[in-house]
Amino acid sequence: MRAERFRRAVSAGPYGRFARYYDAVYDGVLDYHADCDYLDSLFRRFLRRRPKSVLDLGCGTGSHAIELGRRGYEVVGLDLSKSQLAVARRKLRGKDLPVTFVQGHMARFDLRRRFDAAICMFGGFGYMLSERAVASHLTSVRRHLSPGGLYVFEFWHEPAAYDHHESYIYRQKPDELIRLDESRTDRRRRRLTMTFRFFALRGGRILERFTEVHVARLYTIPEMRRIVARGGLRLDAVYGGTGTRKTLLPPSKTTFRITAATHAPQ
Repeated sequence: MRAERFRRAVSAGPYGRFARYYDAVYDGVLDYHADCDYLDSLFRRFLRRRPKSVLDLGCGTGSHAIELGRRGYEVVGLDLSKSQLAVARRKLRGKDLPVTFVQGHMARFDLRRRFDAAICMFGGFGYMLSERAVASHLTSVRRHLSPGGLYVFEFWHEPAAYDHHESYIYRQKPDELIRLDESRTDRRRRRLTMTFRFFALRGGRILERFTEVHVARLYTIPEMRRIVARGGLRLDAVYGGTGTRKTLLPPSKTTFRITAATHAPQ
C-alpha cells in the first residue's frame, strides 16, 4: 500500500479503489493455479483438441489470464474496470506471454475475432443484473466462439446465499488492510448486495478508508438451464465444489459457486 493523505469516500463503482488491494485480499482464497488445472481438465473433457485461444471475461487483475498464458494459451482478457486492468497490465509487464488486456463490457462487446474457448471465473457473471444484459452477453459470447467452442463460467447459487457480517485483517508488513463485510440477500429479486468497508493502515495510522457496494445476481440451476438455452448455447454440465476447491461432482443446495460448461453450436 502506498502512503498517501487520509481520504474517506465511497469508491466510484465496484473495483475502483478496491482494485489496488484485490490481490492481497484474495491471496490464499483464490487458487489461480488450481483453477487453471481445472480449466485444463474441462478443455480435455469437452473439446476434441486443446484450445489455442481463450477469452477471459471479467478478467479482473489478470491472474487467470496470465497463468493460462504461461501454459501456452493465447489469451485476451476483457474487463470493464480501468483500475483492475491497470493492475493486470502491471503484472504482465516484462513477461513474454501471449496475453492481451482490453477494456469492454461483458454484456456487449465486439473483438472482431473468434476463440476456441471462453471463461468467466469467480463472480464476474453475477454483475449482469438484468435478463436483457445476460441475453446480450450470451449472444456476444456465442458470436466470439468458434463452432463447437466451449464457454466455462461460474455463477452464484441462490439456495446457498445468506446474510452475513464478517471482518478481515490482511497484513503485508509494514502495511495492514482491514475489510468489514456486510451482505444482504434479496430472494425475491435474486440479488446479493455486498458492502465492503476498507481501512488501509501503516504503522497503526489510517492512510485511506473507503466503501464499495457490489450487487450480484443469484441463480437457481433450472433457471440457468433456461437462460443458457435461450442464449443459443448448450449447457453440458454443472459442477459443485467449495470456494477453494472445484470438482466434477454435481452441486448441492449448499454449493454457492457453481461451474457451468456450455457449448456453442457446431
